Amino acid sequence: MMRQKLWSAGLVFLMAMLILGSPGRGVRAFEKPKNTEKSSRVIVIFVDMSGSANKARRTVYKEAFEMIYQHLDQGDRVVVGTITGRSYIDFRAAVNEEIPEKSIWVNRLQFENNLTKTKNKIRQEVERLLSRKRGTMQTEILNSLNIADSIFHGEENRRKILVILSDMIQDSKEYKFDRDDITSRYISQTIRVRQQNNLIPKLNGVKVYVAGATAADPGKFRSIQNFWARYFDESGADFSPHRYGHSLIEFEKKVVTRIFHEN
Repeated sequence: MMRQKLWSAGLVFLMAMLILGSPGRGVRAFEKPKNTEKSSRVIVIFVDMSGSANKARRTVYKEAFEMIYQHLDQGDRVVVGTITGRSYIDFRAAVNEEIPEKSIWVNRLQFENNLTKTKNKIRQEVERLLSRKRGTMQTEILNSLNIADSIFHGEENRRKILVILSDMIQDSKEYKFDRDDITSRYISQTIRVRQQNNLIPKLNGVKVYVAGATAADPGKFRSIQNFWARYFDESGADFSPHRYGHSLIEFEKKVVTRIFHEN
């Protein structure tokens, strides 16, 4: 009986070694990830729907979205919304989808079907949004950032990215960037008023990209950029002038952490 037990134990050990493989060969199953950095992302994209952005939606914004689309990966959540004169009041996401992840519980064919279906839905909804010809009268970028705050609030396990497709010219009852003299004092006063009304969003750790930024002249462009640099800094966001411009020059690639890998 003892010999039979030892033989059975040896057989189990041999089978385990065949499955796991020897060092440097075969497939290692359930290897502990070396990189513990959060890899999945929640990507929030806001699209300026003002009349002045009609052309940009068909060119600059379309190109920017295509770059983002090409870098989507498993586990990413994509939320697409609009910037209008009533962004804060009437906000409704045009897209709110999660890219499926591979799983041992889902066969490959089902996974690939779900992946294709989800990515096609995202593309179709965004193309429909960008093809709209009638623009809104006002551009409430400031209040749209409070919407972003709400979306990111419940996201603790994903890296947070905000992409703003806009000329970044706030046009509301309170602020008209194309007409206002945006000095350091103007910026400080705007921030102070919004702080007093608890309107500064909490965007700690949110990486910000801007595509479509423009202005009447270089001086105006820099003054508007300075406004957003200080405003994002006040909100705690990860903002850099290198990610602010007319076009989306680059978009981060996801850091992939694999559970299975083959040598």
